[in-house]
Amino acid sequence: MPREDLQTYQHNLHLKQQFDLLGLHLSEVFEFTPMDLDLENRRLESLLNFVKKYQQYGNRETMELLEGPYCWPPIFPGIDPDSDWYRFELWLMGQPTRKTIAEQMPETFIIKNPEEIPEDEMEAELDKLLNAVNQAGYGISLNEGIPARVVYCNVMEWIGEKLELDGPFGGGWTFDGCSGWCPGCFQRPWCEFGNSSCWREDEEAGKMCLPDELNDYVSASPQSFSIISKLQAEEDAKMEKWKQENEKKQEGPFLDHEGLRGYEDDGSLPF
Repeated sequence: MPREDLQTYQHNLHLKQQFDLLGLHLSEVFEFTPMDLDLENRRLESLLNFVKKYQQYGNRETMELLEGPYCWPPIFPGIDPDSDWYRFELWLMGQPTRKTIAEQMPETFIIKNPEEIPEDEMEAELDKLLNAVNQAGYGISLNEGIPARVVYCNVMEWIGEKLELDGPFGGGWTFDGCSGWCPGCFQRPWCEFGNSSCWREDEEAGKMCLPDELNDYVSASPQSFSIISKLQAEEDAKMEKWKQENEKKQEGPFLDHEGLRGYEDDGSLPF
């Protein structure tokens, strides 16, 4: 190992030891970059300096007063100043910075296994679940018309994921159910974009691809492929037209930083 790399590695270990001595677990608020130790060391130094300053001032208010209003913790992920400060102070106190939504729901609420809920009770149980999620400070925003059991199962999966805490009254996250991959999305039959986009999986199947969890509710006919492929082609044509028009605008007259009309090709003025 070259001497420079060895020094970088040793410095990395030294910085991490400083956090260990403080009893702080970096994995709660830090993004490691083992393939770029120079970057990781700069981030570690920034965070360590911030911790020391906070310990010197004692609280957020004093630190912002003396260091400036745009002073907030260099932690990961950076969401917004209030959220970052909240998680930073939790971290210093040795408390978790992320929890599952299920852990934050009212203790009186009993989460039921969807397999044990009869069909005629599913709507009512879904309402109870959504209300409990809302009480925990989180939101649900899905397309309309999706069968209650499908929604219940997907919300159940979501509330089991650990998410960053945003504040003392909930995480502030909203579940929209969209993964960005339509062939595997439970909302596709009830989603405008899902019904008008054509994916490689659709082409291979010769029809609109739907996840197995929807087999009891909907099925795609061979005609569905011709419909979505036509709509996708129309959307692609619109996008191409927009790109061409946008390129022409960029090639034409523009306003320079002094408010004069100029030309992008040679910089000459039209007068």
